[in-house]
Amino acid sequence: MKLVLPRALPAVVTLFVALICTQSHGALVFTNNVQANFTFTTVGTTLGLPDGTELPFVSLGALTFTLDDSVPGATTMNFQNVTGDLTVATPAPFAGATMRPFSFTSGQLQGITRDGLGNITGGNVVALSMLWEMNLGPNRLYTKENLPFFGSITGAPFSVGNVISGAPAFDVYLDLGNAATDPLVVIGKDRFLTITAVPEPSSLALLMLAGAGFTAFGRRRKWLGKAP
Repeated sequence: MKLVLPRALPAVVTLFVALICTQSHGALVFTNNVQANFTFTTVGTTLGLPDGTELPFVSLGALTFTLDDSVPGATTMNFQNVTGDLTVATPAPFAGATMRPFSFTSGQLQGITRDGLGNITGGNVVALSMLWEMNLGPNRLYTKENLPFFGSITGAPFSVGNVISGAPAFDVYLDLGNAATDPLVVIGKDRFLTITAVPEPSSLALLMLAGAGFTAFGRRRKWLGKAP
């Protein structure tokens, strides 16, 4: 018995193979635990602290990074998004506040190296830029300018100990509902995002204790004109 194939079958097979060969890898998405270190210097007394008070911050949490993985074996990949929440551990007056990137802008992973299986083993984060916010109860602090980060990484997901950072100072505003007139309340500087292992509860407790010296001072201050 002779098997008779439909005339259209070869064309269908050709189209199917073409689709397989050209399909996109889509996005490379991974989540890393992060410790954020940065410094705030108050501007004026709106936050209930003396003008020029310098506050070193430590925040812990996780960030999810999304890369464009549509070109197999690419040596440059565009970041597509960064999301996640970090919780302030110190200083004590701000402990428990949540900070996060609230609007992603752009960035690249350049100079990518790979192992024999194609896994990423190195590269350089270049101008990974986002707007940031910090929520303290009903109050919100935010940046109007993007904060770019740079640094070398040794994998994707990033490896423990990898650091991306940015040196330039940046302005932080208090959200009163009008971006044109919201007051400048903080100058930030020296921002670092360090990839960490999963933080232990004891480590977080130690970080909270490290800021205990601020507690008595913070309780004597008024936060935005309200009793803390």
